[in-house]
Amino acid sequence: MTATDPRGTAVSDAFVVRTPTRRVDVTGGDRLDYLEDVTSQALKGADAGTVTSSLYLDPHGAPLAMFDVAVLAEKVALLTPDEAVATTLVEVLGGRTFLSQATFELTDDVVIVLRGEGAEEVAKHANLSTRPGTVRPAGDAFVIGRDDGALDIVGPAELIEDIHGLLTDAGAREGSDEDLEAWRIAAGVPGWGTEVTPPHLPEELGLLPSHVHLAKGCYPGQEAIARMWMLGRPRRRLAVVTPTAGTVHLGWQAGSGRQQVTVTSMSPQGDVALAFVPGDAAEGSSFADEDGNSIEVARVIGADPQPPGADPAVTRRRDKART
Repeated sequence: MTATDPRGTAVSDAFVVRTPTRRVDVTGGDRLDYLEDVTSQALKGADAGTVTSSLYLDPHGAPLAMFDVAVLAEKVALLTPDEAVATTLVEVLGGRTFLSQATFELTDDVVIVLRGEGAEEVAKHANLSTRPGTVRPAGDAFVIGRDDGALDIVGPAELIEDIHGLLTDAGAREGSDEDLEAWRIAAGVPGWGTEVTPPHLPEELGLLPSHVHLAKGCYPGQEAIARMWMLGRPRRRLAVVTPTAGTVHLGWQAGSGRQQVTVTSMSPQGDVALAFVPGDAAEGSSFADEDGNSIEVARVIGADPQPPGADPAVTRRRDKART
């Protein structure tokens, strides 16, 4: 719930916290063309001021790196979950540009995020509101708009400290890693190293709507994505689940084979989790182990029948009536 104190400052459940996110800048005249060629997202000709997400995949379609792509006027900023992923982009993608004019450089910038109920009001009071899917400058920093008023702010440490103060003055509280993890799980955001791990493919992870453009071709891992989309179906899907009976913990499993369920992330409060569930699971599906401990699917992540680039005129094998 959000209220306003007598001074007009937002008082909310929104929080601000620093993250391990790292920034890699890509410069050079071929920067977008090169990223188009080697990642899962349609980036060629992307407009300055836009933000999307992408993956670098192995030949079998498993993610080797995930990152956000902020298109700035003279460069592209790639925001990675941690320094290890940033290093992969710099050393692997940056080391294979060949004749392309694209240079990768890890920066010293730091990142804070604004999340939680009331984030939109806090952002307005701090004069930092930014539309979802866009990026705008804030001095030497830049602000990325997310859904529900959430923000990512990227820039030099000293400036970010000042912006952090603006947000707390506007009503956000000082958050913690636990706050951010609880928000991530409830929002159904797959985590690098927890859910986004080999051998899981993007469709199983629910990343087709946000990180992949299905009309693209000829990038590493593309064939595996297209083969599952057109000719197969996921054996498992990532879902937001709620414990309904007994004790469910991180790593909890039920069933086996195609019906196996595995909890991969659990909120600090234990009231919501992320889990891989059978590919045919839907909202309301329930699963229990032999001791009666059980979960229920609240939402299957990324269950979009027409993700970006999908051709509605093409009938996939999974769409055909079974005889």
